[in-house]
Amino acid sequence: MEFRVKDVLKLSSLKSAKVLSGEQFLDKVVKGSTIMEAPDITDWLKGGELILTSLYPIRFFSEMEQKQFISKLAEIGVSALVIKNHRFVKEIPQSIIDEAERCQLPIIQIPREVPYVDILYPVMEEILNTQVKKLQYYKEIHDQFTALSLADESAEKIIETLEKLIGNPVALFDRNFFCLASTSPYLMNFEITEKNYHYDKTEEMKFPHYRQIVKYREEEKIGHQIVVPIETINHIKTYLLIGEINKPLAELDFIAVENAATSLSLEFVKNFAVAEVDKRFKNDLLEQLIEGKVPSHTLYQDANLIGWDIEGSFAVVLFKIRKDNELISSKQVKHGITNGNEETLLHEAIYQYVPNAIIGSKSGLKVVLWKADIEDGEWLPRIEERVSIIVELVKKQKDDILIQVGIGTLSEQIDQISESYKKAKDALEFGEVLNGKESITSYSELGVFRMLGQFTNSEELKDFIPPSLQTLLNYQQANKTDLLTTLKVFLQCNQNATKTSQQLFIHYKTAVYRIERIKEITGMNFDDAEEMLLVQIGLKIIELLEREKIHK
Repeated sequence: MEFRVKDVLKLSSLKSAKVLSGEQFLDKVVKGSTIMEAPDITDWLKGGELILTSLYPIRFFSEMEQKQFISKLAEIGVSALVIKNHRFVKEIPQSIIDEAERCQLPIIQIPREVPYVDILYPVMEEILNTQVKKLQYYKEIHDQFTALSLADESAEKIIETLEKLIGNPVALFDRNFFCLASTSPYLMNFEITEKNYHYDKTEEMKFPHYRQIVKYREEEKIGHQIVVPIETINHIKTYLLIGEINKPLAELDFIAVENAATSLSLEFVKNFAVAEVDKRFKNDLLEQLIEGKVPSHTLYQDANLIGWDIEGSFAVVLFKIRKDNELISSKQVKHGITNGNEETLLHEAIYQYVPNAIIGSKSGLKVVLWKADIEDGEWLPRIEERVSIIVELVKKQKDDILIQVGIGTLSEQIDQISESYKKAKDALEFGEVLNGKESITSYSELGVFRMLGQFTNSEELKDFIPPSLQTLLNYQQANKTDLLTTLKVFLQCNQNATKTSQQLFIHYKTAVYRIERIKEITGMNFDDAEEMLLVQIGLKIIELLEREKIHK
């Protein structure tokens, strides 16, 4: 719809005009027209002008100055130079034509008898008509999408409307490029082969966007797409994707796309606000549920109100997010304002792979009531497998965080969920001691640590540290820490001194020396399996007590 140089040539006053240079660049948009009256005209241009001249103002320019002048016009973005031979400049210098060709600037020669006004007036009239048409179309489209927003229509309805306006299929994708909605199955299954973030043919579009070339898997066909990232609250991105399957997008199509993107952005902000209120209500109910405070009849009423299906068996699964080895605060998690939106990323990943789960937050932890089939003997491995996929997905997007998971027992009744929650907390806490900060630990794996979880007093736990290990703890020499570390690794390596030295990066003789010193100091009998079991438990208790000191 834009008025271009090639359209100027269709004017009746230019029927005898000749294109001397830049014939391949007649698609340039004409935004205005002016007459060159002085050589310093380049100081007043904005780009997009059609300049009419007789070259009289630069008649005394040297060949070098002429080239520099043409180069400057092209740099500013002048659309074309219309030259009329004058009695003072009877012939257009070849240097100007050559330089214009090099700079991709069209030069049009018109007969001497053609008045400038016969070009100026029609050009300005066409430009104004074009602007009026664009404004009218913009208002129509704007009103249409505003009506959709006021009618509280869904994002699906918005993209369906956009498809009708632009004649091409449209889709919405989340931050992981998971398809949320599509007007055509073509846009749901494709492979990106190339991205172009500087595609000049869509420069009229004001929204940030990029173009990509894709291969549609259904028909092994190559296609082009325009992708518009829509950013809303908390910098959460959704992608509006337009497939140029039926035809390339034209200028008016981009007006429709911009209005659709604005309408979608408002829709997402509204949905976010509603979801926040919904999340708080659900989270309060979930908190009461895992604390066992809600009577059954009240619970079922509230669950039905928010669409929760609480029939069947559940296991509580707890996710702990850490960044830079520091636990993200419970206040940050609750309000979804963590650096980089780690909590939001985790929530989306859980919802994607466990859509029927009940999700909330408590004390800095993501709480998931995971529905499981009690008759399925493999329910725990299935949960562990899905949890691994979720953690991997989040880590791909945010590799500077640690995620630890604790899985509780299966609760057959809704009033047993509080017990599953307590056991999931034990699995989380002891799982870190047993398996590390990025472990996935179920309560059933804890073994003897289930018993230790019943003790809340540190002094009571110390009673489980065997006397021989306590002797080493009380050892006052400077190398006590080295001896404790060596003992721990030695037992982990099944009392293999060679492997111990390799893991500790020390000489084999140093490892053997330390083990002998441990025997001398503590009197441990490494051949006594029962004693070694007690020592290993004692070492884990020491780790647990040290961890409690850090978090106090």
